[in-house]
Amino acid sequence: MLLALCIGCATSNAGPLKQVAVIQSYHPQYNWDAQYLQALQDNMGEKCQLTAYSMDTKQLAKSDWPEKAAEIQQSIRHLAPELVIIGDDNAFSLMAESIAGMGIPVVFLGVNGGRAQYPFIDNPLITGVLERPFFVQNIRHMRKVLKRDKHFLILTDDSPTMNNAIGEFFGDARTMVIHGTQVDVLMTNNREQWLHAISSASERGIDAVIVGTHHTIHDHNGQHVSPDTLMNEAWGKAEVPIFSLWDIFVGEHKAAGGFTVSAYQEGVTASRLAMMILNGTPISSIKPLNSLSGHYVYSRKGMQHWNIHLSSLTASQTTFIE
Repeated sequence: MLLALCIGCATSNAGPLKQVAVIQSYHPQYNWDAQYLQALQDNMGEKCQLTAYSMDTKQLAKSDWPEKAAEIQQSIRHLAPELVIIGDDNAFSLMAESIAGMGIPVVFLGVNGGRAQYPFIDNPLITGVLERPFFVQNIRHMRKVLKRDKHFLILTDDSPTMNNAIGEFFGDARTMVIHGTQVDVLMTNNREQWLHAISSASERGIDAVIVGTHHTIHDHNGQHVSPDTLMNEAWGKAEVPIFSLWDIFVGEHKAAGGFTVSAYQEGVTASRLAMMILNGTPISSIKPLNSLSGHYVYSRKGMQHWNIHLSSLTASQTTFIE
């Protein structure tokens, strides 16, 4: 049975609420989803009735995704919202084009693919926020907080998400000099190789590791390794600091911190685009844009573990965990 979640269910004295559907690739309890759902409610809840549908693709078998997508599409037809917001690639790839085909404007967020993966992204009824990690900002920031800053490693899984992000920024190169620092890139879905890259970083002259997504990594038996398990192992093996491109990977026994993509900020940007459209701006005049604003987020225990100190100015702009 398909369940829809009414987010906030606000009332308004300024007239009827606008009907907006939100389609999640994952589920409301997942930290990424929870943060952007909160942003949508905070920024749209007084003027919109937000109804959320969850595809639950982190727990649902991939073979069942098309059926779940069809169920949600049917519900969208009955709800007849004025606009649909779609979160992340799985839901976007399965539903954005068909919903736009119903004549309903679509605003997306958290989408890592681009035109190569989604030719329909140029549909005049589709726009949104392309999720892009802040490579340059992270390198510049890390050079300020680390005593050794000559050689960094970006370590990610070999997933569509990171292939698109790395390919867009680095092209075919796997090493580059950014602000005077040599930055290498390693993409792998092999647990042993991923962990060895961290445990051997110091002896190879690498001063810090920056992790991207690590959701598609498997062990030598082909068994999937959960991101939390992987990061917990990395924490114990690392002799150099671990930073992150995403805030959801920062915490105790995870990455120490960094200038990160924020699900909440992605939700803020998407909500602003949505309200522009609902207030009369033609969606065809709003082109998809890249992530606009990251934020500093740090684990206090991670900072202590790796002896990281922030300037007073950066600390005043930082969200601290623990």
